[in-house]
Amino acid sequence: MYNSIIEFIEKDTTKIEKFIKESLLSGNMMRFEEELLDTVLEFGRSLYQEILESIEQTIRNSEFRKQSYHVKHKEDRRTLLTRFGNIEVKRAYYAPKHGGKRIYLLDKYVGMDPNDKVSQAALAQALKEAVETSYRKGGEEACLTEDVVTKQTVKKLIHGLEMEMPEEIPQKKKQIKHLHIQADEDHVALQFYEEKGDLQISENGRKSNTVMPKLILLYEDIVEDGKSGSRRYRLTGKHYFGGVYEGVGANEDLWLQVQQYIYDNYDTEYLEKVYIAGDGAPWIVSGCQVLEKSKFVLDKFHLWKYISAATSHLLDSTEDARELIYAAIREKDLEEVQRLLRKCGASAVTSGKQKEIEACRKYIQNNWLGIIVRYDDAGADWGCSAEGQISHVLSARESSRPMGWSKIGVHKMTQLRVFTRNGGNVIDLLEYQHKKEQMQKRIEKQDELVREVKRNHRISGEEIIRKEIPGLERASMTWMRGLIYGYGA
Repeated sequence: MYNSIIEFIEKDTTKIEKFIKESLLSGNMMRFEEELLDTVLEFGRSLYQEILESIEQTIRNSEFRKQSYHVKHKEDRRTLLTRFGNIEVKRAYYAPKHGGKRIYLLDKYVGMDPNDKVSQAALAQALKEAVETSYRKGGEEACLTEDVVTKQTVKKLIHGLEMEMPEEIPQKKKQIKHLHIQADEDHVALQFYEEKGDLQISENGRKSNTVMPKLILLYEDIVEDGKSGSRRYRLTGKHYFGGVYEGVGANEDLWLQVQQYIYDNYDTEYLEKVYIAGDGAPWIVSGCQVLEKSKFVLDKFHLWKYISAATSHLLDSTEDARELIYAAIREKDLEEVQRLLRKCGASAVTSGKQKEIEACRKYIQNNWLGIIVRYDDAGADWGCSAEGQISHVLSARESSRPMGWSKIGVHKMTQLRVFTRNGGNVIDLLEYQHKKEQMQKRIEKQDELVREVKRNHRISGEEIIRKEIPGLERASMTWMRGLIYGYGA
């Protein structure tokens, strides 16, 4: 394993010294960084490849292998794209002596799939970038070299992800009297549902090409951000839920996820109320049928939007009319609100404005209980940022820029962005899924082989390192000794 390290010391350290003199000390810091990075990446590829070859040799020489497997092909080669760039992997192909499937034992030992062309680390980096920008950009950022992962590969990776990573349940549940929920949806244009050409055409000749990913934000309170002189506020105890959920049953599943999270994290006997804020959409209101101790609250933004549209034609009287409507709402006088809106309608000269006023009237009537709850229940009166959350979590990636989406792509991307906003690490997610797949695909146990390989492939510490790396004792190599011994410790 140490040939790469020896070569680095003998050749690359001299190269680095040259970079320092010719680039860094000449004021060209940018060129120095590029040259240093190229050197380090080359060393990484060489060391990576040597380690895999060393493990393969240990496997081939093990007694367990000799007793259990024939060498079918001595040296099958494959190229693997890693964070360091492309490396060549050489490994033998083995046939069981007592029947069974042929196998690359190295792949089994290090956790590679025989068909993998990209390492899990490179895929994880691509996924991490793709969640924030695009499939193409994710593929470009997978490696520290100019090598790229195709956007189709990144897309396939995301579509195949299962968001089943278990969340840690606290031993002691929080005692909170009031929990707040904001719910809304985004509108994302589709290129297709499952495959190109499958969008349905409506009676008016338009394609039904919109899907609405849903977002639920649960939090505990709104507090000042703590900075001196700041008027900004932040939400505490935030946790997101979301995805494409269509139909009554799917919506119920989404709200059940919220209820389970509340059960796991909060003392439900101490909890008094869960307030669900939204625009009055049926799927949002239905949350009250699932969440215990919950009340629906119509958010202020959507109420303001409807009232503003219904009164905008009144010119100089606009502000007065709005204040009268809001005053009637504060008095919880629905009849007065309706009378004021009819009065607004009397001065409307266009059919479009008449429709806006009628829509406002129906909206207030249908959501009346959700409006007056703010005045009946002090705990229900708090700010709302649902539109901002939608923009931040969903729209910034899914609908604000022209992009081609499938239904499954929107669902998975929504879930991934929810996962990351909850503090999840996409690398952990990919690793969890990879291990799960390995367990599912496992044909036979190799525990005895693994134990023997570990015994025979053990790094024996400073003494062996000194023998393997001549010149390491020199004063100029203090940094290298610290690196090796520190890493080993």
